[in-house]
Amino acid sequence: MHPLEWYDEQKVELRLGETLDSLDEVRADTIVIATGARPRELPGTSTFRTLDDSLALRERARDAETAVVVGGGFIGCEITASLTQLGVKVTHVVRDPMVFAALQAPPMSEALHEVYRERGVDLRLGATEVPDGGDIRVGGVGVVPNVELALTAGLEVRSGIVVDERFATERPGVYAIGDVAEFFDPVFHRFRRIEHWSNAAYHGTTLGKILAGADERYDIVSAFFSEEFGRSFRLFGDPQGHDRTVLDGDFGEQDAVFRFLRGDSLLCAVVMGQDDETEAALKDEIRAGAASVL
Repeated sequence: MHPLEWYDEQKVELRLGETLDSLDEVRADTIVIATGARPRELPGTSTFRTLDDSLALRERARDAETAVVVGGGFIGCEITASLTQLGVKVTHVVRDPMVFAALQAPPMSEALHEVYRERGVDLRLGATEVPDGGDIRVGGVGVVPNVELALTAGLEVRSGIVVDERFATERPGVYAIGDVAEFFDPVFHRFRRIEHWSNAAYHGTTLGKILAGADERYDIVSAFFSEEFGRSFRLFGDPQGHDRTVLDGDFGEQDAVFRFLRGDSLLCAVVMGQDDETEAALKDEIRAGAASVL
C-alpha cells in the first residue's frame, strides 16, 4: 500500500510474513481485526484474489484461446469481460438464472446477457455442471471471511465478526472492519456484512477517526459498483424488504434507474448512466426511505 519507508516515517512497526494463533499474542490497548476474506475454492479452477493472481491470469491470457469462468457475481463477470477483450473465447457458467442475481435487478441482468452474447461469450445460465476444457479456468464463487482469530478469542461470530456501528466487538479494545465484519448499519437498522472494497475502505477511514477520538460511526448509504465492456452500473442501499420495483429508462441504452420500494419508500436503486447529482439525490431518498420503514 505504501513504500516501506512510509511505515518508518509514520512510526508504524510493520511485521510481514507473520501469523497469529491467538489475540493473546498481541500486547496492545487496541486491536483491529481486518483479516478480510478468502475465495471459496472450486475444484479444477484457480481463484482470483491478489495482485499476483491478476498478473498470472494476464500472462496466461497471452497464449490462451479458451477459458471457463464460473460465477455470476462481479469477480466472474468482470474476468469474463476482461478475457474476452483480450481475445480469449470464454464459456461463462452461472448457477443462477441470471448474472448478478443477488442484486435482484432482472432488467439490468438481462441487458448484460445481451452484451455478453454479442461479444461472443458462451453464457450458460442456470447451469448445474462445470464443463471440461479451457486453457484457463477461473472460479468466482464467493468468499469465506477469515474469522479464525475471533473464534479463538471467543468473540461473537455469525456471518462475520459481530460489531456495532463503531466497529467494536463485545471485548473492550477489540474492533473488526471490512469483509470480516458483520456490522450494525444504522441507516437500515440491521446487521450486515458487505464484500466490496469500497465498504472496507470506508470502514478503515471511519475507524481511524474513532480511534483518534472523533465521535464517528457507520453512517452512509452503502454502494456497490461494477463495470463490464465499458458499461458501469451502481447499486445504492439494500433491496431487502422491498415489495415492488419500478424501472425508468433502459439498461440496454445505458440510461436507467431501477428502484426498489416498500410502499412509497425507496430502499435501493440500481443505476446506469446517471450523473453525480442524480446519484446523490437517490442516496438521500434512500436514507429517508429506510428511516420511514423502521
